[in-house]
Amino acid sequence: MQITSYTDYALRVLIYLARSPEKQTTITEIAEFFNISRNHLVKVVHQLGSKGFVKTTRGKGGGLALQRPPELIRIGDVVRCMENHFNWVECFDPAQQECRLLPNCGLKQLFARAGIAYLDILDSATLADVLLGITTID
Repeated sequence: MQITSYTDYALRVLIYLARSPEKQTTITEIAEFFNISRNHLVKVVHQLGSKGFVKTTRGKGGGLALQRPPELIRIGDVVRCMENHFNWVECFDPAQQECRLLPNCGLKQLFARAGIAYLDILDSATLADVLLGITTID
């Protein structure tokens, strides 16, 4: 199972914000800290905002912060909101149903079960849980 860099960046943004909940943070600050594209991060933060994970404030003194406490942000929810599909193998995509093993192959069902287990494990952890090993972000 693999997540996109888009989802990876979203999780990094949330972790960064959760480590400094008392202050507003800018996209530029986060981009520089992680050495990732600011333009790409703008898109990530926009989606995090539209999904209710972060709040953004425009203008002088503005920035972004978590919309709700880290204990209320499940990692599985973030991954579901940021990933555009969970096509673990080709046959999950209705547009690519050309495998000669369909419909009798058990691989699709196996990956479907594995995907459910994967998301169940992510659902069992909150942003607060993943912060336990991180002491500070400077």
